[in-house]
Amino acid sequence: PPLAQPVLRVFCAAPGQSLRELRTGTACTPGATLAFAAGARPPYTHVAVRVRAGGHDEVNGPFALSGKAGEERPLELTVALPTGADMAEITATFSQHPDATLTALRGGGTEGVVVLRQEVRVKDSP
Repeated sequence: PPLAQPVLRVFCAAPGQSLRELRTGTACTPGATLAFAAGARPPYTHVAVRVRAGGHDEVNGPFALSGKAGEERPLELTVALPTGADMAEITATFSQHPDATLTALRGGGTEGVVVLRQEVRVKDSP
């Protein structure tokens, strides 16, 4: 991907385990907490994050981005995975306009907005 492409990294924090990054297709334990890091180069200066899991739908942000792509910084955001969810769907929107990140998450216009999606399986890891 080009350097201008924003980056969202998702981490799983399970009780008694070290924080680990969730790659596509990897699972996080029910009851664990998701944590996030993001970075982008100009023109993208803000990110908002939506997490859908087990009937919960949570929109967070916008957060100002200080890191560049390749220098992701943690977001002031953790989301507990509800028990009973088998999948968490994460959507992140990046824009130079804070309001635009939220508009895009709520199904509005995405002009000038980069939308990243990641699905996390929720299951007890072997």
